[in-house]
Amino acid sequence: MIFLLHATESDRSIAGRMGLADYSYYFVMKRFVPVLEHLGEVRMIDDPAAADALVAELQRRGKEVVLLSFSPPQRVPQDLRCPTLPVFAWEYSTLPSESWAGDARHNWTAVLRSLPAAITHSEFAVRAVHEALGANYPIVSLPAPLWDDYETLCNEAWLKAYQRTWRLDLPRGVILDSQALGLDAAVPDTTPSFHAGPCSVSLGGLVYTAVFNPNDGRKNWHDLISAFCFAFRDDPDATLLMKLVYHDAAHACQLVWTEMRKLAPYRCRVVAVHGFLADGTYRHLVAHSTYVVNSAHGEGQCLPLMEFMSAGKPAIAPDHTAMADYLTPDNAFIIRSGEEWTHWPHDPRMVLRTMRYRLDWESLRDAYRESGRIVREEPQRYAAMSHAAHETLRQHCSQASITTRLGEFLRARGYHPARWPRLRHFLQRSRRRLSGKKG
Repeated sequence: MIFLLHATESDRSIAGRMGLADYSYYFVMKRFVPVLEHLGEVRMIDDPAAADALVAELQRRGKEVVLLSFSPPQRVPQDLRCPTLPVFAWEYSTLPSESWAGDARHNWTAVLRSLPAAITHSEFAVRAVHEALGANYPIVSLPAPLWDDYETLCNEAWLKAYQRTWRLDLPRGVILDSQALGLDAAVPDTTPSFHAGPCSVSLGGLVYTAVFNPNDGRKNWHDLISAFCFAFRDDPDATLLMKLVYHDAAHACQLVWTEMRKLAPYRCRVVAVHGFLADGTYRHLVAHSTYVVNSAHGEGQCLPLMEFMSAGKPAIAPDHTAMADYLTPDNAFIIRSGEEWTHWPHDPRMVLRTMRYRLDWESLRDAYRESGRIVREEPQRYAAMSHAAHETLRQHCSQASITTRLGEFLRARGYHPARWPRLRHFLQRSRRRLSGKKG
């Protein structure tokens, strides 16, 4: 079986599109490649319109082909000869069921009805699709299979990280550090430089890390900063580390600097980092963080949260939307939340048609405080939460788990992925590795 893969961005375009609409689909597609290679042959295509010519040639050679389009339904290519399955994320209570701007593709219910099946990343999204299209619509929840890339970071090194200083170095980036900028003593009248260049920061103690796009209102990051500052205002041992994801460094840093400044003075530390982190540097950041934090109104799956938890980092986050699939009181400090009206994110009319989740700010502040107490006073409980996070994410998004579930879904739809001996060998090898055996 041959899988043709297409995303809204490519290797050539992604650098200039970070933080813009639908950019994360590129990274999700990359995560699925190893799994798909165990189920068949993988080919990337830049232009889905060219898929039919390729499919015709492959089918003449007796090959079975399916196109996986990693994109929201309104951007999925339609009317192709090649069977096309969308792979999309969704974090709202209802699917778009109306058209606007003269484009019928904005009606997701109509688009999905025209396609043979679909893949999404959460049971929350599956329920939304079934409510719109009926319980028999063929769709499966498959999160990005990323656990294997972070499993080796889960160990007892967290305690050493808490006790020692570590560095984060960027060959080109911007770092805003509340201590270096004097926010521990006053509200400065000047604005720091947002000019990118070589930079570094030394960190230690309790480190709460969040990865988000500050230009995306869905991330609700203002609450994330303010609750931290009120929880740890007089605690210089606590640091909030924010990795900013956006293509425009000056714009992203200005947004965050404004929020950092208006909360001053505070003795706790708030650090914002903008710039590309190589894989090794990002893993270093993950390994030395104490907790991962998310305060979003909704998540389609949240790759950073899954990455940190795969590495055994307990979370502070709400258990709504996709996060409900893997957050539990055993692996996270759960933030209370409740529904509120909003609009579909790509609807310029901004009419109220769906629901998102509003966080309880005091619950977030209290979660910060309790999580800090646990590290200092109950390290054995922290260790148990770390193990629970690692194990929950193994079941949720390991390559072995996703390969099995995707293979079963495709076969139920009449496709024939992989030769079973090859797939069985991969799954057996994965089970041996997880149990600590060699060979």
